[in-house]
Amino acid sequence: MKYLLWADGVLAAVGAVMTIAVGFVALVFGLYREASPITRDGLSGVLIITACFAVLFVLSGAAALGVKRARSWHWALQIVLLIAMPLLWTLITAQLRSA
Repeated sequence: MKYLLWADGVLAAVGAVMTIAVGFVALVFGLYREASPITRDGLSGVLIITACFAVLFVLSGAAALGVKRARSWHWALQIVLLIAMPLLWTLITAQLRSA
């Protein structure tokens, strides 16, 4: 279980850092959305990417918490996380390719 805790913790940390970083970009895009068409058109994509990383942070953080506290529901969260990760990857890559 220790390796599962480490993996969930790393995913939660990456999700948190990326949410903050891309969220800051979204804030800047929001503040300057009228400055150019690029920022106005790109804001929705940046918000979608921010939301994807926030979902990764919440799911993996909850899964790590379940493993650390030895709760019985942590396996359900591991399955949800395994299903969500390819979906999040697909959403993020689709947004990056459309930019």
